[in-house]
Amino acid sequence: MGDDMFYKYMVVESEGKQILYLYLNQAEEFSKEFMEREKHPLSLYRQIYHYIQRKGIPFQGDSVKIVVNGVIIDTFPLSDYDERKDELVELLEVDSGISQKFIDLNRSSGIIERLKVDEYIFGVISNEMPSIFSEEALKAQAVIARTYAMKRLKNHLPIRDYSNTYIYRDKHYLKEIWGNQYQTYTNKIRKAIADTKNEVILFDGDYIDAYYHLSSHGKTEDSSNVLKFAYPYLKSVTSPWDIDSNNVGYRIVPNDYLSKLLRVPIHPNTEVELLMKTVGHRVKYIRFGEKVFDGLLLARRLGLDSNDFTVQIDENSTTFTTRGHGHGLGLSKYGAEGMAKAGYDYRQILEHYYPNTYIQKEERVLP
Repeated sequence: MGDDMFYKYMVVESEGKQILYLYLNQAEEFSKEFMEREKHPLSLYRQIYHYIQRKGIPFQGDSVKIVVNGVIIDTFPLSDYDERKDELVELLEVDSGISQKFIDLNRSSGIIERLKVDEYIFGVISNEMPSIFSEEALKAQAVIARTYAMKRLKNHLPIRDYSNTYIYRDKHYLKEIWGNQYQTYTNKIRKAIADTKNEVILFDGDYIDAYYHLSSHGKTEDSSNVLKFAYPYLKSVTSPWDIDSNNVGYRIVPNDYLSKLLRVPIHPNTEVELLMKTVGHRVKYIRFGEKVFDGLLLARRLGLDSNDFTVQIDENSTTFTTRGHGHGLGLSKYGAEGMAKAGYDYRQILEHYYPNTYIQKEERVLP
């Protein structure tokens, strides 16, 4: 490859950090060296450093993104390359099967970044489950994230870096928050991905909607109480592993504000009655004065951690005490960690939280 590998560059400031965009000539995209970049990344790092030095680019960041036709097709963290020793600090694994499938990740910045499925899964696990969690819990999250990605690909739906539940973080962000533990956590999560290679969760031959939440405080929720449709694999199950007093949250709301929100006078004499609970022990219907409210909708409007709550009205404010965190559907992350510590493996964890499903190793690559 010659010096004409890139035809232009752009340095962008994002969240206080510099990102270098290198625009690759189309002919170079299909060259043998670039097509085998996972096998021989060292030569590409050399090319990138040579180009930066030759052009005198005033770049002080770490993340270098390769762009073709407006799409980011690869990302190179410069901290992975030791220029003085001319060697890589972190080597990427060469894999096969669905993990080699490329996805176009729609970033919240408006750009599109092309990633291998396994790289996307790595970025999701790193954000969605604490890296200090047990290996079996991380494996369960890996299968969930892979199932989500493959279902979106199959149905030709966009994959975004920020959705209601699946949030992706890149290496640049992770190196900053993990600090000295970056390589330790990276190895741990990559092992969880490798140990569950190509595995997905199916129901009746199709990918499930892999909902999950932070904690349930003893019991997960039935999909009929949260979604428009009831799913046979999103049924309420016991989750005793995440019953923890630390999972209690408090939201104090001024009575004046609550009165306007509910359109009901709120004061210490206002009668509050819990009318019905769901099978997951969450508030289904609750009455304030003469008006009845849906517990889930009320929790969302007030920004409560969950709709498993109690109410205490005082002179000037009302305190909502919540237990658990999230909608309660599917896997409980703290429940999964509790099961892992109790000796369950990731398959048993997934089978428990997604009843009537099965795990299958899928070797096909979607078109």
